[in-house]
Amino acid sequence: MTESVSNPKSRRRFGIVAISAALVALAGTALVFAHQGRDHHGGPMAEHSVEMHLEHMQAMLTKIGASDAQKAQIEAILKPAFAEMKSAHESHSAAFKQFHEELTAPSLDRGRIEALRSAQIKSLDEASRRLVTAISDAAEVLTPEQRKALTEEIANHHRG
Repeated sequence: MTESVSNPKSRRRFGIVAISAALVALAGTALVFAHQGRDHHGGPMAEHSVEMHLEHMQAMLTKIGASDAQKAQIEAILKPAFAEMKSAHESHSAAFKQFHEELTAPSLDRGRIEALRSAQIKSLDEASRRLVTAISDAAEVLTPEQRKALTEEIANHHRG
């Protein structure tokens, strides 16, 4: 006997399945982008990438009129967060290699593949949570006017 989608229990189950499918698609997309080993400019992830991002941030902060004290405080907040994201990227690349090995093995171990996926989702979620916290902490160093100007500067950078 099939359940009707108009049944509240079936709708809830359908909603859970739809959300799960969307999360799997999102996770897959995140895995593909992280595996590419490229920053947002398309270049390879390099040792100097953290320093380059910090220098770029310093230039933007100068453009919006941030004081030297604000710039120093923001760098102290963001530098460890950027370094952690680089470490998370490297960890993810290793996990992606394991995922690839599992998919090309003579027989599939679905449990192992699921464990890899689940661990990556957890790791990416934790890393993004810490990065958002650091960005929020850094934003609090600026005045509302400076935050607005920085947002505009970042938008202009990504358009051009």
